[in-house]
Amino acid sequence: MPIPKPHSGESETDFLKRCMSDNVMVSEYDAQQRSAICRTSYTEKLAGEKISFDYDGTFSTKKGFDRAINLIQSGADVYIISARDSKDGMLVRANKAGILFSRVYATGSNEAKVQKVKDLNITVHYDNNSKVVEALPNIGRLFT
Repeated sequence: MPIPKPHSGESETDFLKRCMSDNVMVSEYDAQQRSAICRTSYTEKLAGEKISFDYDGTFSTKKGFDRAINLIQSGADVYIISARDSKDGMLVRANKAGILFSRVYATGSNEAKVQKVKDLNITVHYDNNSKVVEALPNIGRLFT
């Protein structure tokens, strides 16, 4: 029986709704077993996945910070990639989230930020700048 797999960038909540309603699993397992299978599938999928956040207006918000924490707890490697000139102002908050300082980048421009996302083979990048998101097709996610 094939177990549903999360789509790149799919939130845990959305995946669990979709997975729990899977017709094959509904008929084969009870709700508790389905839940365990779906949660394991989501966590295993994220193991080693590289997900990045812009800093200002994204990771700097409570919503962005909380999303990063959830992704880290699910096994993802989380990065901060900003157009800022210096990473010094980002390190305290990164440390609170448990993000390694070696995964915090200040690129100096949006163009350099887009290139850094590509160079690091990031699978999903959250940003509040629609132009950055457009420059990262299939990777960029508009953060609002």
